[in-house]
Amino acid sequence: MSKLLWKWANFGYQTKEIRTAIVFGTNSENVIIVLENDEVFAFGKNQDGCLGVGDEGEVKVLKRIENLCQRRIEGFECATDADGKFSIFAISASGSVFSWGENRFGQLGLGTTRDTKVPTKISGSLKNESVVQIFSWGYNTTSFAEGSPCKVIGLEGVVISKIVCGDHFTLALSDDGKIYSWGDNSKGQCGNGTNKCLTSPTMISSEMGRIKDIAATLSASLPCAAITEKNQVYVWGRVNGQIIKTPELTFHSSFDEVFTIFSPKTYQHFHLKESKITKDGNKRQGSVIERFQKAFNKADTADFAFIVEGKEIHVHKSLLTIGSDVFKNKFLGDWEDSSKREQTVEDHSYDAFYAFLKYFYTDQVDFSLELALAHFYLVTDLLVECEKILKSGLTVQNVAAVYEKAILFEAKDLSEFCFKFCRKNLVDVVDNIESQQAR
Repeated sequence: MSKLLWKWANFGYQTKEIRTAIVFGTNSENVIIVLENDEVFAFGKNQDGCLGVGDEGEVKVLKRIENLCQRRIEGFECATDADGKFSIFAISASGSVFSWGENRFGQLGLGTTRDTKVPTKISGSLKNESVVQIFSWGYNTTSFAEGSPCKVIGLEGVVISKIVCGDHFTLALSDDGKIYSWGDNSKGQCGNGTNKCLTSPTMISSEMGRIKDIAATLSASLPCAAITEKNQVYVWGRVNGQIIKTPELTFHSSFDEVFTIFSPKTYQHFHLKESKITKDGNKRQGSVIERFQKAFNKADTADFAFIVEGKEIHVHKSLLTIGSDVFKNKFLGDWEDSSKREQTVEDHSYDAFYAFLKYFYTDQVDFSLELALAHFYLVTDLLVECEKILKSGLTVQNVAAVYEKAILFEAKDLSEFCFKFCRKNLVDVVDNIESQQAR
C-alpha cells in the first residue's frame, strides 16, 4: 500500500472516513480519495496533471477535485500508456462518467484528442445511458483512434457482468460465467489457443467451468487470470516469460497472489475499499508477496527438496511448475522420479542453485546466479535479467568467458554486446589474454 495514503491522518482525518480511493503510478505515488461525505481530494506527484486538480506539479497539501465533489463517486479506473502517462475515469452513482489526463488517442471518450487536467463528463453516445463500468474506446488500430464511446459488435444478447482491459486487448465476463476476449493476442492473452489478433469478441474455452471473476493488467509481461465458482485460479498469456495460449490451472487462491508473485513492481494501479485498512489507520501486516518470500526454503511447508553440495533447498513444486516448462514436465509429466520428494543436483554450486530457486519466490536476481540455470530451465525473464547482470559487470578480464557462455547458450544479444566491448577495448583484452597465457 502506498505510504502516501497513510499520510492522510496527518491532515487531520481518520482513514475510516475514506469510502473509496485509487492509488496509481509506477511507485504508487498518486492518490485520489473519496470521503463518506462525497468530498473528493487528491495528492501526490501529479505527473502531467493526472490528479485532476486543474494544474501540473506535485500536490503536497490535500487539494479538492472540484468537478467531482458531491457527485457520489463510486469508483475509478486508470489507464497508462507506453510513456507512463495516465488517463483517469470516475463513475458516479447516477451512472455518469468523468475523465481526465492523457488523451492523444481519444481514450478519454470526449470526442477530441486534447489532454485535460480537470474531470470532464463524457456525453456523446453515453448521454442517456447509466454506466456501471468503463471500457472500449481510444486507440484501436495502428491508423485509427475511436475518440468517443462505441458499441462492441458481437455481444448482442449476452449479459456482461464485468469488463477488464489489458495492453491492447479486452476480456468480458458474462452473467452465466463465460469469458469473451478480443484485441491483441500476440502473447496468447485472449486465451483461445492461438496468437492471432481477434477483431471481435470470441468465447474462451468453457473447460474451466463457470467463472466468477476475471483480471488483467496493463503490463504485457503479466498474465490474465480467472477464478471459477470452485475458487480455482487459472492463468494464461505471458507467465514468467513463457506464452500460455490457453488457461492453465494454478495453485493460487486469489488475484492478489497471481499478480504480486509474478511481478509486483509492474503494478500500475489498484483500488482501495475501507476494508483494506484497519480502523486505527495502520497498514495490514504481511502482504502476499512477503508471505511467499518467507516460504522459500521452509521445510515445514515445502513438498520437495534439492540437495546441492550436501545441503537441502526446500521448495514448492507447484510454484516451480508455473515458472518453468522444464519443472512442469518434471513434476507433472511421466518423469520416473516425479513422485520422489528430493533430487541431488551435481552440476551446479549450492550458491548458484539457491539463488536460482529463490528467484521463483522473490523475483530478485542474485549475482551468484548462473546463466546456464536460466537457460536449461527455460525461464526467459530470468535469462534477460542474467544477461543484464553480465553486461553490467563485463570487464577485460571476464569478457572472453562471458562471450563463450553467450555462444554456448545462443544468447545473441549478449554475444553481440561482448563483441562490441572487445572491439572497443581490443588492446586491453588482447593484453589480458596474453597475460593469462603466459602464466
